Amino acid sequence: MSSEPLVARRPLRELDSILDPVSAYRLRVEALLQECVASGEIPVLRSVLESVLHGPAKRLRPAITLLVGLGYGFEDEDLSLLAAGVEVLHSATLVHDDIVDEADSRRGRPAVHMAWSDKVAILAGDYLFATSADMVARLDRPKIVRQFADTIRLMSRSEFVAPVFESDPGAARVQYLEKIGNKTASLIALSCSATGSLVDVDETSAAALHKFGWALGVAFQITDDVLDVSGDSNETGKPVGGDLRAGILTLPTIEYMECVAEPHSSLRKVAGGEPVPEAEVSSAIQLLHSSGAVVAARGVAEEFAVQARAALERLPANEAFDALADLVTYATDRSR
Repeated sequence: MSSEPLVARRPLRELDSILDPVSAYRLRVEALLQECVASGEIPVLRSVLESVLHGPAKRLRPAITLLVGLGYGFEDEDLSLLAAGVEVLHSATLVHDDIVDEADSRRGRPAVHMAWSDKVAILAGDYLFATSADMVARLDRPKIVRQFADTIRLMSRSEFVAPVFESDPGAARVQYLEKIGNKTASLIALSCSATGSLVDVDETSAAALHKFGWALGVAFQITDDVLDVSGDSNETGKPVGGDLRAGILTLPTIEYMECVAEPHSSLRKVAGGEPVPEAEVSSAIQLLHSSGAVVAARGVAEEFAVQARAALERLPANEAFDALADLVTYATDRSR
């Protein structure tokens, strides 16, 4: 269990309500994203950018950027530019991730490489990476440029890690946490850390911001992996059991393999990186639930949520940081 001090959990609120303090600033971010779409000029590129940047999205990462900035009383236009840069970077990674993962859809829509082609998706993702770099360069803050570059390296390196369950059960858990930490949590941590650099926080606050973002990101991804086997596809925008079908080892399966003496063959397959046959997906999901593995995975997500709340205790107390605390609850409790 986490050794972090227990901090009171805030009640679950609707996401729109949580993000209300930055509603006006989010409109500025949307305007910057529209400028990015318009910059495409070439019809095919513009169509792809429109699909990627104007599709259904929560915009959590730019919202976190805005909340941190406003929490420190920073309202300069550079804050919206940084938030937009974070979102464009996130969008670029999604376009490329869908190719790597051979995903058919994203947020209920065909993935770019399916709607157009692998070639178009790769080039569009590259364009988005370059656009994000341009936005960050316009801030004239070399430290933030380095933070973006370090995050891109971590995210890219994560794609070379494919957790499998072998003789050492703890190794799979370590690999899994490393992968989601570098692939998902690093970008949420960037939203916090880069904003800290923009507003010139001290070293103690910078460390707390990074820890908050990282722990929130891990909690969020674990919950996403739980939703993959327990969520509603109409709400998640992805078919239930997608990770099992793709042979992707996530925490629910790791928990199952650690607690069951004789694992079922279908889950042994995914534990070894092999896809679960379509005919066995439903039964595999039932096994994950009946074994207690799903509940255990939720418990791990909550441990990281505790770490995120503890980090917030070392940061200012105001409406913006209260909203960040509410995001921690949203990150884990949206699966219940």
